Amino acid sequence: MSGELQPTLGDIRPHGHLKIGRFTQHFVDVLDLEKTPLEFFDTVYPGTPREDQRKYLGRFGISGKMQVQKMAELSDGQKSRVVFAKLGRDAPHILLLDEPTNHLDMESIDALAKAVNEFEGGMVLVSHDMRLISQVAKEIWICDHKTITKYRGDIQNFKMDMRAQMDLDDGSGGKSAAKGKLRGDASVMKKSEEELEKKKRENAKSKSSSMSNGGKKSSAFDSLLSPKPREGSDIAAPSSKPDTDKTGGAWDVTEIKETLPKAEPTPEPIPERKKYIPPHLRNKK
Repeated sequence: MSGELQPTLGDIRPHGHLKIGRFTQHFVDVLDLEKTPLEFFDTVYPGTPREDQRKYLGRFGISGKMQVQKMAELSDGQKSRVVFAKLGRDAPHILLLDEPTNHLDMESIDALAKAVNEFEGGMVLVSHDMRLISQVAKEIWICDHKTITKYRGDIQNFKMDMRAQMDLDDGSGGKSAAKGKLRGDASVMKKSEEELEKKKRENAKSKSSSMSNGGKKSSAFDSLLSPKPREGSDIAAPSSKPDTDKTGGAWDVTEIKETLPKAEPTPEPIPERKKYIPPHLRNKK
C-alpha cells in the first residue's frame, strides 16, 4: 500500500491524488531534530502565518516554550505529537498507523481513539494497546487454521476467552486460579516447567520435614524450651507429674542464670561532709 514493496504478480494503480499518511515506530525519521516545531512547520508548509502555525501546534499539545525548543531536546511523547500534527495537516485519505500509542499517556491515547473514530478515510491500525483497541475495534475476525471467522463478542470477551484458553487467572480466584495468575496484559505465558518443578521440590521438602517432626512445625524456640539432661546423671523416663524440685527438673534454669551477665555491685554512697563552722561561731546557738 505504501509502495515500498513491489508485487510479484499484477499491478497496483493508485489514484493520482491519493494521499497516504504513515506513523511508524521510527517516526523520528520524519522530523528534522535540529529544528524547532515552528521552524519545521514553516519549512514543510511555507506561506502559512506564524500565528496560525502556533495555534495548530497548540491543538496537539505543542504549546508555549515547546514550540521554540529544538525537537532533539523533546521527549518521545512530545515528538510523536509533532508527527500527529503533521499527519492532521496533510489530511490523508488513508492512514497507516503502526503502534501509535508508544510514548503516549492515557489522555493522549483517549484523544487518539476519538480521532480514529471520527476519521472518515481508510485506516490500517496495528496496536497491542488494549485501551486503544477497546475504543476503536468494532468487529473481531480470527485468522486461524487457514480460515477467517468472525468473533461474536467485544474485545473484553475475546480477552477473557484467551485467558481461559491459556489457563490464566484474572485475579478473581476462580477455578483456574490454581493454574497461574495473569501478570498484566502483556503476560500471556504459562509458568515454565522449571518453576513448577522447583515449587514441587520445595513442597516435598517442607512436607518431609513436617513428617519427621511428628506432624508438628518446628521453630527456633524448640531448642531452648526442650529439657537438657544434666551432666553426670542418667536420662530418666518422663513422668506424668512435673518435677517441682528447685535444683533440677525439666525446667531447671540454673545453667541459664549462670550464663547471664552479672549486674555490677552498687557503689557505696559517699559520706556527706560536715559543714565548716568558723571558731567564733561554734559556741553560738
